Amino acid sequence: MWIFLLVLLAAAIFAQRYSLRHGLDRVAYDCMPSCRTVDPDEPFDIVSSLSNGRRTPVFFVRVQEFLPSETHILSSGADAHYGRDMLRLYFTCYLRPRQRLTRRVRASLPQRGRYFLRGALLSGGDFLGLSETTRRVSLLREIVVLPAPAPRPDLPQTLGGYLGERSVNRFILEDPVLTLGFREYTGREAQKAISWPVSARLGRLMVRKPDFTLEQTVTVLLNIECTDNGLDPDAPRIEQCFSLARSVCEVLEARHVAYSFLTNATSAGAVGLCGDIGDGLGRAHLGTILEGLGRATYARTEPFDATLSRALRRTMTGRAHILITARPAECYRRSLMRLQQACGQETLVLTPAPPPDKEACS
Repeated sequence: MWIFLLVLLAAAIFAQRYSLRHGLDRVAYDCMPSCRTVDPDEPFDIVSSLSNGRRTPVFFVRVQEFLPSETHILSSGADAHYGRDMLRLYFTCYLRPRQRLTRRVRASLPQRGRYFLRGALLSGGDFLGLSETTRRVSLLREIVVLPAPAPRPDLPQTLGGYLGERSVNRFILEDPVLTLGFREYTGREAQKAISWPVSARLGRLMVRKPDFTLEQTVTVLLNIECTDNGLDPDAPRIEQCFSLARSVCEVLEARHVAYSFLTNATSAGAVGLCGDIGDGLGRAHLGTILEGLGRATYARTEPFDATLSRALRRTMTGRAHILITARPAECYRRSLMRLQQACGQETLVLTPAPPPDKEACS
């Protein structure tokens, strides 16, 4: 009897020490959003997975997930604790041998920007339930919130009038049936533009390069510069410009007008994603621009006069330009005049609410 008790006690001590040292061995955790980009306040799922790679069960695991403090939890019953710098989400579970547990929590984010799911702190109980062992799992899963559409119900009519006038002028000035040549298919062009005879002859997809009078093109210019030196950004006005840029691109998509995009806004976490995007149409083209706007910061990459110089170098007669600016367009009068002379078209200027006197140009 005593020998049996001693053996039982020794086994309990061994199990206790083993569980303290190896309680979370081969327990894996991961977390990611259900989608890469969302609109403000659009629901999405935070998908957490916890797996036990051992042949023995894990009797107790407590997970403390680290989420952005701006996160709104929409799932009922979620154990959420809001702090000043982050949101902590708790849950506990039991894992059978070789089990993988997946958990979904419905959430939303209210404002444009980049947000990160930063992993979790795992806590495992010992064999006797007297203490815990912990392990930090560091992750950096990103989700981008796009700018909200601009509350401008007059915008489709404004753009429609501008584009209609440009269309009439270009057909009066030039022959609308010329094809200038062919170029390689990039994936942004409509399939109807593919020349199948030329593609078969060259062995790769080629698209017709029409004269500008056959296909209307627009360059959308976004300026976030608020002062000459680029300092002291006006965040509310710049946010309105991001929203205007989104709405303009969506109207051009709806009208099937090919457009390019140029801006001096810095795109955080994706160099070159937003600043210079060539002509295109379609969901992928629009999605690239919108993701860049979601990542954009208030820091400029260059003075806007330099951005206008880039637009001037690649413009052609008949190309329309739509300028969205946080600063009065009069500040760039000379650059805009050169652009207008090069393309033969007046630039449409869109601004947010009237700026205060301190932002006016001398």
